[in-house]
Amino acid sequence: MNEIMLNGEDLKIETLWKFCRNALDPKAHIRIKIDPKVEKRVLAAEKFVHELANSGETVYGMNTGFGYFAKTRIRHDQIEELQHNIIRSHACGVGEELPRDLVLMLWIILLNSVCRGHRGLALSKLKAIAKMLEAGILACVPARGSVGASGDLAPTAHAVLAILGEGECTALKGNDFARMKASEALKKAGIKPVKLGPKEGLCLINGTQLTAALAVTLWHEARQLLDTANLATAMSVEALRGSHHMMDEALLREQRQQGTLACGRAIAGWIGGETAISKSHVDCGRVQDSYSLRCAPQVHGMVWDELEQTKVIIEREINATTDNPLLFPDRKLVIHGGNFHAIYPARVCDRLGAALTTLATISERRVNTAMRTEKSGLPTFLIENGGLNSGFMMIQVTAAALASECKSLSFPASVDSIPTNNDQEDHVSMGPGAGLKALEIAGKVRYVLAIELLVAAQALDMLKPLKTSKKLETIKAAIRKRVPYMKKDRILAPDIEAVHGLVETGELVGS
Repeated sequence: MNEIMLNGEDLKIETLWKFCRNALDPKAHIRIKIDPKVEKRVLAAEKFVHELANSGETVYGMNTGFGYFAKTRIRHDQIEELQHNIIRSHACGVGEELPRDLVLMLWIILLNSVCRGHRGLALSKLKAIAKMLEAGILACVPARGSVGASGDLAPTAHAVLAILGEGECTALKGNDFARMKASEALKKAGIKPVKLGPKEGLCLINGTQLTAALAVTLWHEARQLLDTANLATAMSVEALRGSHHMMDEALLREQRQQGTLACGRAIAGWIGGETAISKSHVDCGRVQDSYSLRCAPQVHGMVWDELEQTKVIIEREINATTDNPLLFPDRKLVIHGGNFHAIYPARVCDRLGAALTTLATISERRVNTAMRTEKSGLPTFLIENGGLNSGFMMIQVTAAALASECKSLSFPASVDSIPTNNDQEDHVSMGPGAGLKALEIAGKVRYVLAIELLVAAQALDMLKPLKTSKKLETIKAAIRKRVPYMKKDRILAPDIEAVHGLVETGELVGS
């Protein structure tokens, strides 16, 4: 994934995510290609911009001020200054900086939007920006400061500063990326700073590119976490000697929900039918398992459906024109509107954040079940010589704390709105806040699932000599390479981190 082709039409989540993640490697030598088929429409928009600038006609953001200053007319000889001023004045973000892959993703979404031919960025500058990104030059972008309407203005303004040769960036220095002045990075790469013409400053910051980038990243993480949750459930079902009936396709089909069937099949795929463990409790007398086991296909299935539904929304967004105003050269028309409102990717982030919280809460309940002898048939807190040893007593508390934090973070940011710009922008999406919050949820869910895997591995070992499926024995072996069986109390924090690393890389589920 060292190369990506942009045409404004068919950019895919997986392609975008893999390309940007791959670019984190200083040796990647990425290439950003503009489909020759789109050059005609980009040139047409560029020509139309200059026609409008020379006509004397009043066009928002081209020869007027911005937002509340839309009624202020700007002289023709000040147009270039105007476009640079909007970048500088809007670069007022604060807080932690976005990682390089997110900044690159923001840019790829923006350049892909330019390819649709309604923004007005010159073709030569589109290619110049692509060249800068290929050289590994990415601005340092603070994460906070956008309300997600009129575009993700502050973060994108920071991103644009680097192509102007202003502000700080990260760029190649030796065999790694290093922080430096953007002017220095451009000079070292032999690239001249971009000079902005009519409308170009506005068209480079208007849009939903950060919120969309956050949604893409979140979607990929959510997919991996769902796969991990299905694996963890399979291990818990076996470790807690749960019934396999909850995975029976005749049962699952009767709910008539695709997600339930998909997740039931995924859980069953890890177990693969009867095992030595499942045969050992055929006549145990237990009629029904706890909901956290029995309802896992249904609960996980809803997350599966959320992913399927939101994928469609995200891919429409990353192939859209989210600027204002939009240019229609063939009609000689400038249309003002609100495509920059990030409500679609904001709602995606809120939906996926809440969905992931559900994965955390049901996983924590499976962990809790494993602690209880009357439910698991195993020693309390999964430890020999309990009392002298506390075993996994507190690891369940950690899972509970994380799940509770996820709940607190699940209040949807997109239902909030705070007027800005003297009430000119009186309804906003809060999209970046939604995305950053949802990614925080994803990080906590990853730890909860790591804890469940760690607990399930301990429980499975306590059932020896009985074994589970070959697939799950392989997973347990991978965990045991990093974390030994706990015979007596030890510090568990490193164990959690070790399994968390396996979850984070996707190594266990092959993603």
